[in-house]
Amino acid sequence: MIDEELLQRIVTAASLKKEDSILEIGPGTGNLTKLLIGKGKILTVIEKDKELLQKLKEELKQEKNITFIQADATQQKLPEFTKCVSNLPYTICEPLLWIFTRYEFETLVLVVPDKFTDLLQGYVPSRLHLLMETFYNIEYLERIPKQAFDPQPKVESALIKIARKNTPAKFLKSFLSQYDKKTKNALKEILMKMGKTKSEALQEISFSLRPALQEKNIINLTLKEIEEIQIKFE
Repeated sequence: MIDEELLQRIVTAASLKKEDSILEIGPGTGNLTKLLIGKGKILTVIEKDKELLQKLKEELKQEKNITFIQADATQQKLPEFTKCVSNLPYTICEPLLWIFTRYEFETLVLVVPDKFTDLLQGYVPSRLHLLMETFYNIEYLERIPKQAFDPQPKVESALIKIARKNTPAKFLKSFLSQYDKKTKNALKEILMKMGKTKSEALQEISFSLRPALQEKNIINLTLKEIEEIQIKFE
């Protein structure tokens, strides 16, 4: 990202405070990183590309209160953070929104593909919109042209701001946050927390869902399948 005014607007949108723990995923060459330094008590950057991260570490070696992690953010346990400010690698936008369901945070300020926001806002019915309705509030801040980047991406981008909903735990919250588990295992935990024995829970699941659906990981369920499960167990 090379548009300096846009970079400043991204930082401003996060309303950073000195007590914030800031997370940046995919810093690349560090144009956004450099504006985030000193804005909170700690800045953690996670970059998958080893060479890019090494160059950034060398360039910022005099800076304090910054931690570098070389990892795939979708495979790495994230550090505690209050705000994530990132120009995300577009291929991990959806996986990260599932992952963030397990973390307590205040704000996400993200650059994502513009068409991706159609799913987030529900212009097209999808399981991703269901996830957003369950966990998050979203604010569309601005459309970003291709010219803001070098090299230019193939698609237009958007700047969005996401806050976590502080609503009481409901079935979908408990179910979807177990996205990497098999459906039957997640349901078993939910039913046992409601007071059923393990045997009673497994029996109810067996009677209610076909075997193929029980064995599916939650993240691989279709919107229709999630809605079917919600009707039967909520």
